[in-house]
Amino acid sequence: MVRLPNRQPSGPSRPENPLKNSLILLAAGQGKRMGGKTPKMFLKLLGRPILHWTLHFLDLCPAVQNIVLVVPPGTRQKFDSKKIHAVIAGGRERTDSARLAMRALPKEAEWVGIHDAARPFVAPGDVARVFQAAQDVGAAILAVPAKDTVKLSRQGSFSIEQTLRRERCWLAQTPQVFRRDIAEKMHASSRSKRFTDDASIAESLGYSVRLVPGSYENMKITTPEDLVLAEKILKKRIRHGK
Repeated sequence: MVRLPNRQPSGPSRPENPLKNSLILLAAGQGKRMGGKTPKMFLKLLGRPILHWTLHFLDLCPAVQNIVLVVPPGTRQKFDSKKIHAVIAGGRERTDSARLAMRALPKEAEWVGIHDAARPFVAPGDVARVFQAAQDVGAAILAVPAKDTVKLSRQGSFSIEQTLRRERCWLAQTPQVFRRDIAEKMHASSRSKRFTDDASIAESLGYSVRLVPGSYENMKITTPEDLVLAEKILKKRIRHGK
């Protein structure tokens, strides 16, 4: 696995309290960029649905005690995971699904992770570190440094407006973890629809969000080309028993 150095500030370690850590797993998207009529999460990867693998690897994460799974409306499939607390139908948009899932969380949950089911390869250690980082400041996300130079275009054109400093650019991943009261405020109003990830909502409300270096293997499967790379990663995981 490609691993980045842990750049978090050093400090005293504390035992995990996974009984209070819940994860919302968003799997209700149709995956329009993938093409075809089958919802992306049910496309096969080495003979099993992508969602099967996501749940499989999350079952290996001690930092997550329970999962609220959000699936397309009308889904009748059963899911093989010991951690599933509830299965609910998703809403029209990603933020609608997250808001509905908040209502289904167990009452004892104090920390809420929100994860894209299209990222099946998140490492257990990275999940633990992002939950612990959130406990320091209230909110934290996994992210990796941008490898390419990032260009900002002018609205509605292909003209470059600005070249961003690569050393300051990070690519957001999931899980993104929040103290429960923060997550509830984030998804309490329709203003959340303007944002493409949960951290952006928290930032707009004035909350500090910490970056936790993750792994480039924690990729999001979005296009048919991604399935080819995902299969290679999965074969390596199986070969090494991870």
